Amino acid sequence: MKTITLGKAGDQPFKIKGIGVSKIHATVTIDDYGRWILADSNSTNGTFVRNEMSGELMRVGPQGMQISEMTFIVLGEDSSAGCCFYAKQLVNPGDYVDEHLYMRNKKLEFDMEEEKVAKNAKWVRIIIFAIMLVFTIGTIIWQILDDSATKMMFNFYRGISLLTMGATTFYDAQGKRAKIVKKRKLFSQCPNPECDRKLTNDEIENLKCGRCQK
Repeated sequence: MKTITLGKAGDQPFKIKGIGVSKIHATVTIDDYGRWILADSNSTNGTFVRNEMSGELMRVGPQGMQISEMTFIVLGEDSSAGCCFYAKQLVNPGDYVDEHLYMRNKKLEFDMEEEKVAKNAKWVRIIIFAIMLVFTIGTIIWQILDDSATKMMFNFYRGISLLTMGATTFYDAQGKRAKIVKKRKLFSQCPNPECDRKLTNDEIENLKCGRCQK
């Protein structure tokens, strides 16, 4: 069994300088069966792990939580005041290959999500256009057959406006894109524990941080 103390006075294999990190902030215990347990040491600003589905941070208490080597740990907060790193860095410091490949795979997932949103938005526009076209042709034919169809034309255009508003509300492509952009940022932290930078899409694709070159 091995226990690693995390914090400004911890014995982790990298320095922690964030003002929001306690001297003894948390511990990671690796038992004889290879299980990893992360536990908060009653720190001032808390210990968190990232939910790999939503990207949101989940608080870890003194009772501990089982994690894996690729669990993203946040001590204090996700900013320069805290310290963020993948658990793997506790046993294999300085090797960021797995982290960068993981981040690039997540980027591909987000790219596919955005592509799907764009495709669905396109189909919504096509369907609306098709309905408008059918109603327009039908209304024109009605007018030719009946001179009193002016009121019908007014109701038609009012109905089209309501249809367009309804379709936009039902499928909010802009809102969906905004959520994807927000989620991207949650998975863009540089894997170097001593660098608090959020990586750009190009840096993630190139597997290297532009600031620390890690």
